[in-house]
Amino acid sequence: MELFGTEGYVNVSVKKICDEAGLTQRYFYESFPDRVNLLAAVYQHCVDIARSATIAAATEVIDRAGVADGPVPAAVIPILAEEALGGFINSLVEDPRRARVILIEVVGVAPEIEKLRLGAIHDWADLIAGFASNGRPTTPKQKLAAIGLVGAITQLLVDWQMALTDPINEQAGPDLFQVDSVHEVVTEMFVATYDKIFG
Repeated sequence: MELFGTEGYVNVSVKKICDEAGLTQRYFYESFPDRVNLLAAVYQHCVDIARSATIAAATEVIDRAGVADGPVPAAVIPILAEEALGGFINSLVEDPRRARVILIEVVGVAPEIEKLRLGAIHDWADLIAGFASNGRPTTPKQKLAAIGLVGAITQLLVDWQMALTDPINEQAGPDLFQVDSVHEVVTEMFVATYDKIFG
């Protein structure tokens, strides 16, 4: 994670990984067939941390609302969205390497990584739909809405990451993509989608 999350996947060779870890290349190849498989493992590790933070934040809201065994009241949804999304975003902010791996380094590397990344997007969408549908079966329209929300959240966070390190232009710098603003916007998007499609 250190190397992929600071120097970038394309700049990190197996030799560099082994030198950083103090291991021989033979040991590396006993654990992973290639760098792509290592990147997949690092990515999955980062996603697992972000998912745990998201679920923990959501669970805390649900517990405070006293609805652990029943549907979440509509009045609690804005708080649930804000806290759950905050848990996710904070898990990226607290470790910029994790953010870079999840948002930047895995994109377009290899077909198997792309499949893993798209699978994670659908898993996030299922999580969102599960919270929003309150245990009811999810309709195709709701599933599409949840995937769209994940796409929007992901793109805004990709832009936030790029704004910190390599903005695409002067207008797309850190002043526009402040993490608190991104959090506020994606929360409002979630609540609006809930009201329109899930509520």
